Amino acid sequence: MKPFKLFFIALVALTLFSSCSKNDDDTQPVEAEPQFPMKTLLEIGPMELTDTVTDLDSFIELGYEFKAFKNGKITALGVRIPNNGEFRVTLWNSVTEEILATQMVTSTSGLLSFEDIAPIHINSGTRYLVSVNTNSYYFFYDSGEIVFPAEADDFIITTCAYTYGADQNFPSVTVSDQYAGMVDIKFVPEN
Repeated sequence: MKPFKLFFIALVALTLFSSCSKNDDDTQPVEAEPQFPMKTLLEIGPMELTDTVTDLDSFIELGYEFKAFKNGKITALGVRIPNNGEFRVTLWNSVTEEILATQMVTSTSGLLSFEDIAPIHINSGTRYLVSVNTNSYYFFYDSGEIVFPAEADDFIITTCAYTYGADQNFPSVTVSDQYAGMVDIKFVPEN
């Protein structure tokens, strides 16, 4: 019986040591799936596309304010505009009104288009705002019902915001029953 125990112990030890590998330290962490909060909200939420506004005489800086439930990074900014062209997209710290990133994004035939940016780390619970400067946009509405705040993925979208003009000014006028845009972010949460 003693040789059997020795054989069994040797077999277990060999199995344990052979499962260890130098390559285990080379394993890269899996990055979380990216999230697109406004795209998700429009797909699952109560608002419907009710109007398409094109070629206004004046420009408007419009977007939405949000808070993430998780820390992470914003890696791209995007737009869906009815007209083709380049549009300025801005990411703001909503509390300080500081510009965190600005990117020109090309809109093509009303499709959602993104441009990569240097990753911007965002903190859970901090208010941010993303906006686009345009004279053409889609209008989403829910029969006068309050839409915001609304949850989408790891976000709460707190309000829609805008200000008139072509200058890069913080959108300080807020509304809670409609959304005009569309501007969005690509967010990668920390694991």
